[in-house]
This record gives sequence, C-alpha cells and structure tokens, in this order.
Amino acid sequence: MTSDHGTPPADSGSESVWGGGVVTERATCVLAPNPGAMTLEGTNTWILMEPGATDCIVVDPGPLDEQHLQRVLDVVAGRGARVALTLLTHGHPDHAESILRFAGLSGAPVRGIGTGHDDLGGYERLTVGGLDLAVVPTPGHTSGSFSFLLVAENALLTGDTI
Repeated sequence: MTSDHGTPPADSGSESVWGGGVVTERATCVLAPNPGAMTLEGTNTWILMEPGATDCIVVDPGPLDEQHLQRVLDVVAGRGARVALTLLTHGHPDHAESILRFAGLSGAPVRGIGTGHDDLGGYERLTVGGLDLAVVPTPGHTSGSFSFLLVAENALLTGDTI
C-alpha cells in the first residue's frame, strides 16, 4: 500500500505520480482533487471490499467535492456493491469535510472518533461483507487518529501517518 497521500513505496523504482486506482484485490483508492503541499497529489479515499462481496467500506471520503463523492459512488456501483460503512482515520477537513454529505448520499453509517454514540474503539474488529478490519489507534497526527489493518492482506491503511 502507500502512505495516505499516495507516495509510491520506496522500492517501486518508479518516478510516476500517484493517481489512485486498484492497489490490491481488496483495496482501491479514489484520489480526491485537492493536491497541495499538505496533501501531495490529493487525499486518498479508500474503497475496501472482499472479492465477490456486495457490501464495502469507504475510508475518508475526503473534501466536500461533489464530483469526487460521485466518483467514489460510481466505483462502488461499478462493482455491483453498496457502501455499508464509512470510516474516518481522523477529523481533518481533507479527510472528513464531506462526511455528512457522503453519509446522505450513501445511506451508510459513519464511525470514527468523536462522530457520536458509535465511536471507534482501539483494537476493535470490524467485519463487513466478509472483509475483516482491525482498528489500530495511531495517535500523533491527532490524538484520535486511527489506522485500519486489512487482515487478509496484512496491510495497514493510514491517514496522515507515515
């Protein structure tokens, strides 16, 4: 996987610019159109789903940009799936500004830290459509930052944690 803002792995041997896309059979990135000094090529919005499943998880829907949100939903629909859960790694606007709008568009519940009565807990396990995620507290960037371990691939998905 890559860092949250899309830096290619150090051993990639490539100077190519990160543009998102399919990363593994369970993880696809839709790059938000918010490039900058702090976001590099843009914020990564992750779509996670078990192969053959019809439910998926979206992590960090990103900034409030209608075209980006529609692209995320189009990728999900293109796989014959629906968003069953939306997760936040942390509450900064480049990751979470669109959360209310995305929840309205997708109809999916939202979990993160400080999102209400159903906050994420450290080391909690989440299962959606057969996909197994472990919640890993990674404070530092913010006191309530979380990463998500994609158990089947032993891959850690982070938000602004490098």
